[in-house]
Amino acid sequence: MTADPRSESRSVQAAPAGEYPAPGYAWYVVLVLLIVGVTSYLDRYLISLLVEPIKAELAITDTQISLLQGTAFALFYVAFGLPFGAVVDRANRRAILAVGIALWSVMTFACGLATSYWQLFVARAGVGIGEACLAPAAYSLIADYFPPQRRGRAMSTYNMSNYLGVGASLLLGGMVLRFLGDAPQVAMPGLGPTSTWKAVFFLVGLPGLLLALLMATVREESRKGAQGEAKPTFQQFFTHLRSFKGAYTAVYFVSALTAFVGLTFAAWGASFFIRTYGMKPAQVGLTLGPVNAVAGVLGCLASGYLSDRLVASGRPGGRFLIPLIWWPIALVGLLALAVAPGKEAALMAVALLTFGSGLGLASVPPTIQDITPNRLRGRATALHFIFSGLLGMGVAPTLIALVTDHVLRDPHALSGSLLIVLCPVIVAGFIACLAGQRVYERARHPQ
Repeated sequence: MTADPRSESRSVQAAPAGEYPAPGYAWYVVLVLLIVGVTSYLDRYLISLLVEPIKAELAITDTQISLLQGTAFALFYVAFGLPFGAVVDRANRRAILAVGIALWSVMTFACGLATSYWQLFVARAGVGIGEACLAPAAYSLIADYFPPQRRGRAMSTYNMSNYLGVGASLLLGGMVLRFLGDAPQVAMPGLGPTSTWKAVFFLVGLPGLLLALLMATVREESRKGAQGEAKPTFQQFFTHLRSFKGAYTAVYFVSALTAFVGLTFAAWGASFFIRTYGMKPAQVGLTLGPVNAVAGVLGCLASGYLSDRLVASGRPGGRFLIPLIWWPIALVGLLALAVAPGKEAALMAVALLTFGSGLGLASVPPTIQDITPNRLRGRATALHFIFSGLLGMGVAPTLIALVTDHVLRDPHALSGSLLIVLCPVIVAGFIACLAGQRVYERARHPQ
């Protein structure tokens, strides 16, 4: 018999304090998951620094490279997201993570073995499949390690992996490119002469296998607040969503548009500086990487602190108020980037955008957790990453490329493409968040 989803929502309460692990060990688990997350984003976004050499060797367009950055990864990330979310709700999350880490690391290495566009496409799809398990498992674990009043800071700390990973993909990629030099090929042990961009994938992908072993130090924590049904069904999950469809629609829509804006810059930020200011890929990586990492981390930390304060104060809307701060920041940062007179000003604009993106994106998982029963959290989190993946990774990079290739018809007009695509998205995100405040509050405190 299916439980009443409204009664389930009312049960989303903190477990007694003694049921949670010691804070020191709980934060150790967050640190391990943070390292794993950084590696996943590093492998995911490394390609953004290698756009120009890949285009040259494979003779492909901006639109085709955008499909490698977004669609190849996102389609399979999305397709496997909800099934993995269901597995996370039922099975050992530590084991799921270990297998996923091993898979995406091997497939990142395989990107370097590709000799054609479609081989690289398949390898990118494999990275997406492996990474599809990460977010549902990680956020589900963290929710069982921390009580609600401290959950926002823990999840925001883990969410820093996004920005540290993007920054690392640029910084470490730039360091590797500088180490390898400007030669189009380098000699790799056992592989012979290899294109420099392929060597970067080899050097970044293989060490990730060691992290699969690190998961052995993480304990599979008991699930807090579960209602005694060992195997929740998709029917129960979708019944719960329908009961609070207004709240979930608002949260998923706003978070997907936030990802759209943030991931657009992750995909095209390096190319913007290369094309607009004539910088070399290694120089861009060494410059843009630290900016992304520091600004994003500060945004995540601010988000965690602010969201926990909003929940503790009992402010209506709770954590879902934070996007109302993020969207004005996005608009100001985008306009500042478009009119920046030089690369220094452009870097400051990117820092503002990245800080705001961290503020908005880090608030999403705890916002979802606050209205979702424990045994449905894996699927609820997976659904967020499905929508965000479709828009942020699947649509955003390609839409920018299509405007650049077919509307502006100038590869150096990326700032124009960003304005045309992102301004309507920012306005829509702000309106949707404002309109969704009441329905979200009703889901937080159902009658």
